[in-house]
Amino acid sequence: MENHEMKFIAEKGKQELFIIREFDAPRDRVFNAFTNQDMLSKFFAPFGNTMHFNHFDYRTNGNYSWSNKDAKGNTLCTFAGTVHEVHAPERIIQTSEFMELPERGHVVMERMDFEALPGNRTKLVIHDVCLSVADRDAMVDSGMDRGLIDIFNQLDSIFSKEEHQIA
Repeated sequence: MENHEMKFIAEKGKQELFIIREFDAPRDRVFNAFTNQDMLSKFFAPFGNTMHFNHFDYRTNGNYSWSNKDAKGNTLCTFAGTVHEVHAPERIIQTSEFMELPERGHVVMERMDFEALPGNRTKLVIHDVCLSVADRDAMVDSGMDRGLIDIFNQLDSIFSKEEHQIA
């Protein structure tokens, strides 16, 4: 069985963090999952919540806004950002801002690299850089790692179902 453990690296006193996760799917499928509105809405909300797009122009020099909602339709969080580069199937560079903060400007620069691995597998490396150590620490303390684990596991389930439908 392949290793699906997520590595979450956040060194004390630094503005950056790294998220590393492998998937049992070819790089183009994993990349598509992170750039396709329909696919994202199927897995990018943890713990039984749902993802809704307010705006989706996901291309180089585009922008986006999405919200996660609970079962009652209450908005839990909204993120918005600018897409700086979409270089299929290798890389995405974007900004992201958590819109529920009382003060604007806590933007995160994010780079996602998709590495093809042997056996039609993919390694995703996410490198986030925050404006301050305090912003990065707030992200880490929010429990984002638990949410990402759930999101990535949901994506694994989608890939597994697709694989069974093809077979």
